[in-house]
Amino acid sequence: MSRSESPTHLALKRGALNWAQNQGFNVVAEEVRIPRSSYRADVVACDTTLKGGPQVLRTAVFECKQSRSDLLKDSRAVQQTLDRIGELTERKHELDRLLGTHYPSLRTGDELFHEFIVPVDPAALGHEGYTQTVRELEKLQRRLYGKTKFDKLYQWRSADLHYLVVLDGLLQPHECPHGWGLLSWDGASYDAERPEAPLLTQHSLPELCNATPAHRLEMLIGVAKTATRYANRALSSSPPATDLAED
Repeated sequence: MSRSESPTHLALKRGALNWAQNQGFNVVAEEVRIPRSSYRADVVACDTTLKGGPQVLRTAVFECKQSRSDLLKDSRAVQQTLDRIGELTERKHELDRLLGTHYPSLRTGDELFHEFIVPVDPAALGHEGYTQTVRELEKLQRRLYGKTKFDKLYQWRSADLHYLVVLDGLLQPHECPHGWGLLSWDGASYDAERPEAPLLTQHSLPELCNATPAHRLEMLIGVAKTATRYANRALSSSPPATDLAED
């Protein structure tokens, strides 16, 4: 834990690391720099396989927040904006469901990960009501979050999946930045000296971004570099190893 990191933030990161591995992500690390950006993610996870040749199937970014002030941009009409976002989010989810059922060919995602939200492409559909809903929702999200890290990472498709990890009650699902899923921790006692990972609860699914194979590989390299740095740091602070060859 860094000197400036609180036990709560550390617990949220440990929870995200554990949750990602339980979801099948087999390569994970904390404090990973996002490729081609100046941002560092709290946790990054990669799902890799050797079947059919080595490849990265999907990547995920986790951002951990312990207070609302870290999330919401100051606004004179925050509550009104959040209420409207809730209405639009519910409408969009219903339209996604209906349009995805009637026009399955317009789905923009990969069938390999059908369990995640796969948005309909409004440009291909030409559905005026859906397009207006998405535009107003994005406008209100920008009003709350500005051009922040959340908005930029999603727009850049920095990973296939994006998750916000918070304390219970800190945020409602519809208040999440556009495209992000929501995970929470109940804040039960946590001992940094005995860091059993807190258990997280999933409240909403992220939208599947379908990062490019090149971006997935760059993310994997970033995770590997970070893990190597942590390993070197741990080795440099460890006592000399015993020579096991001695009798």
